[in-house]
Amino acid sequence: MYSVTLKAGLIDVVLPNGNRYQGGDIVILSAEQYGQIPASTRAAVFSATAVVPVPAS
Repeated sequence: MYSVTLKAGLIDVVLPNGNRYQGGDIVILSAEQYGQIPASTRAAVFSATAVVPVPAS
């Protein structure tokens, strides 16, 4: 699982979980969902310091 924060100013970003998000939103994605996003897209959409692996409980 990954906790990611979308960059400020983004509008209607659709992520692999099928939901639509806005800039500044914090989203939890599974490793599979996160892996579906190309690295170049991750750099453009996610705040660099706000991608955090979330330990499974």
